[in-house]
Amino acid sequence: MTTLPSSRPLAEYRQALTCCLLESDSCSDAVAITGATADSRAVKPGYLFCAIRGAKLDGHDFIPQALAAGAAALVVERPVPGLPAGQPQLLVRDAYHAAALVAEVAAGHPARDLRLAAITGTNGKTTSAYLLRAIFKAAGSCPGMIGTVEYDLGDGCPLPADRTTPTPFQLQELFARLRQTAAEPVILEASSHALAQKRLGTARCQGAIFTNLTRDHLDYHHDFESYYQAKKSLFTDVCLPLAHRVVNLDDPYGRRLATELTTAGLPVTGFARKSGATAQVTVDDIVASAEGSEFTLHFIDQGENLRLRTPLPGPYNIANAAGVATLARLWGLTPQTITSALANCQGAPGRLQKVSSPGLPFQVLVDYAHTDDALDNALTALRHLAPSQLIAVFGCGGDRDRSKRPLMARAAAKNADLVVVTSDNPRTEKPEDIIDEILTGLPAGAAHVAIADRRQAIRHALTAAKPGAIVLIAGKGHEDYQEINGVKHPFNDADVASEIIQELFPAR
Repeated sequence: MTTLPSSRPLAEYRQALTCCLLESDSCSDAVAITGATADSRAVKPGYLFCAIRGAKLDGHDFIPQALAAGAAALVVERPVPGLPAGQPQLLVRDAYHAAALVAEVAAGHPARDLRLAAITGTNGKTTSAYLLRAIFKAAGSCPGMIGTVEYDLGDGCPLPADRTTPTPFQLQELFARLRQTAAEPVILEASSHALAQKRLGTARCQGAIFTNLTRDHLDYHHDFESYYQAKKSLFTDVCLPLAHRVVNLDDPYGRRLATELTTAGLPVTGFARKSGATAQVTVDDIVASAEGSEFTLHFIDQGENLRLRTPLPGPYNIANAAGVATLARLWGLTPQTITSALANCQGAPGRLQKVSSPGLPFQVLVDYAHTDDALDNALTALRHLAPSQLIAVFGCGGDRDRSKRPLMARAAAKNADLVVVTSDNPRTEKPEDIIDEILTGLPAGAAHVAIADRRQAIRHALTAAKPGAIVLIAGKGHEDYQEINGVKHPFNDADVASEIIQELFPAR
């Protein structure tokens, strides 16, 4: 997406970039800028082109194309020699951050007119976003949502999402459309990549939730501390000073975050199943079953108790529901609204999604679990349902954090009776190489089979399933493609499983 604003002087952009500007020529301040983009193919006459150096491509290499298309000015991280005389260029220290600030100016700062609630964490962002949206819908609001599965603009016509948190120019265009539809509030999944790159610009949140932090994305962040600091920045840099910061204190990094925020004088509301002096909200009286969970949420300071029910199974979904219920209550939504919404919300697509088939003697579920912690949580929750057999089908994405591959195998073997290792999105890696790395984490004697073809792996699992079994197909969830060598082939786990079930059990 590319923003299409009214013409603005370059001086306005230069002013917005003050925090990261290294060098510019004020003599060009009067140059009229008609739009902005970081995609050289989208440049139109009068545009400001932001040259971003990415993991695979460097926008500086496409400056000639941008100029040929009529770019009036450039944002660059290094001086560009040989430019036409008088060609304006703004030298910045961080092109990612600069692009976010430029995108805001081009779109007219739409986030200033939105009430934002952001959710961050390794796991649980999407489910929490769906639960929070359901609560606001039940309250009669028209919420928007930007996240992993869809971009809901509050107009009844959601757009499929291509990433958890959009690029700066996508994000500002979505904010502008959300302002037009008067969406209230806007619920945003904040990824660690987006936070590290400061994609939100100067947008500020009135509420935020921290779900948990476990190993993921170390191919990008390189170490866990950098990963944590990216998540923390949502609460220190993006939230307004008096925003409600809701933190899961059952997570060790949640406890660290709450302590550091409190030390910095920022308000924090911690929730936990394990009672402690720092938890303002506690969870107990839990009743769990295959149909979901019931629990009581105690607001200690207010002396208020909410008995909540969610059809979503597993302890982690209790945490997801507790987090959103806490934020919703802090924002003044009624207990009745929260209780009703959570009881009726089925969660997000591809999150322990059942593949239905009448008369099938075993259960089949699809889940997005693509980290060792998420896979462990999902399988642990399913094991508690006492199936006769638990089968896990999973792979690991190519060109991503390799260190988690053996950990995924260990997590699968911990609870599954049969582990079927297969391809996820191999991207540019050989599926067999990824599988070999996964298999190094399997304990000796663990029942397993390795089948690179994901469809055939699912078929094998369904064929091996006994009456009363549960088959979990993990890793891709809602995704409707499998990426192989840069090509996205149509593939949806739930659809593929349903097709195979019809082939194997045609009379059912």
